[in-house]
Amino acid sequence: MLAWRKSLGKYGLVKSDCEIPTIKDDEVLVKVLATGICGTDFGIYKGYREVEECLIPGHEFIVEIVKLGSSVTGYEVGDRVVPSIVKKCGKCPACIQGFEAQCENLLEIGIHINGSFAEYVAVPEVTLHKVGKDMDLKTGASIEPVAVAYSAVKKVLQFIPGKDVLIYGPGAIGLYTAQIARIAGAGKILMAGTAADQDRLELARKNYNVEIVNVDEEDVDEKMQGCFKYGKADIIFEATGVAAIIGKMLPQLRPHGELILVGVYHDNSEMNLLPAGRGELSIRGTFCYTLSEFEYAIRLVEAGKINFDGIVDTVDLDHLDEGFEKTMSKEIGRASCRERVFGYV
Repeated sequence: MLAWRKSLGKYGLVKSDCEIPTIKDDEVLVKVLATGICGTDFGIYKGYREVEECLIPGHEFIVEIVKLGSSVTGYEVGDRVVPSIVKKCGKCPACIQGFEAQCENLLEIGIHINGSFAEYVAVPEVTLHKVGKDMDLKTGASIEPVAVAYSAVKKVLQFIPGKDVLIYGPGAIGLYTAQIARIAGAGKILMAGTAADQDRLELARKNYNVEIVNVDEEDVDEKMQGCFKYGKADIIFEATGVAAIIGKMLPQLRPHGELILVGVYHDNSEMNLLPAGRGELSIRGTFCYTLSEFEYAIRLVEAGKINFDGIVDTVDLDHLDEGFEKTMSKEIGRASCRERVFGYV
């Protein structure tokens, strides 16, 4: 089968001809129908996210089951499923409390175990979520990041109705966060991005009824003065993954405001914590999702609540490296790489 593997110390991935994986009793063998490129995959591709030699990355995908492990129940060959990234142990304190993403023995598909940048994958049963056979493939491969965004918004779900929301980063996660915040009843939403993000900022303004600010040309604080009733945000979602900019966000919050860190950070951040103390602000992290949150994300997508227009483009699995380069150059918002038998280009 065709697969893309990581060669350590080198930029990019290596196209390889690999054996179709064998499965354990609690796994299923799946045929990849479509898979997305995530920001985490960029880190692996560029070499600053450490993984094992020859790992096959990829964790946003929709698949068809072709073989069942001997202990797998509730699924049949031919079922279309969307796996989540998290393989929990089910036994540690975090798992017992329902916090699967904080599992002490966490394994992540495409990071710790082989993932979806291949024609076939061995997937743990515990990660599977069944969807309809008529689900659009680009949509199915986009459910995982929608679940990430839903989990972030859920952290403040009971506080968000009517509140003013600032979102940093119009990448896929930021765009889904804006939509889900709108569904949750947010008041004004302001999305911040750079000049390189202008197309996606305009996409957000046009499709999601949000205000936008280009931080390379406009002052965010001044924009908030004209956008928000009290000139500051009640809630900020940081979805860029750039640690250096977090420090300026605390003064942009109203008293008792919330800063939700959605990004994955590889550097340190310096910040003056005085505004956090005086304003009694909350800083909350969010990572992945619970399995129930993933299921709710599927329901949102199936109900047509999420607009994917302009976020996803397609490339052929044979040309996965081109998808990476295009996405990193922001020629397309997010690349969905389909198995070559579909012939998408």
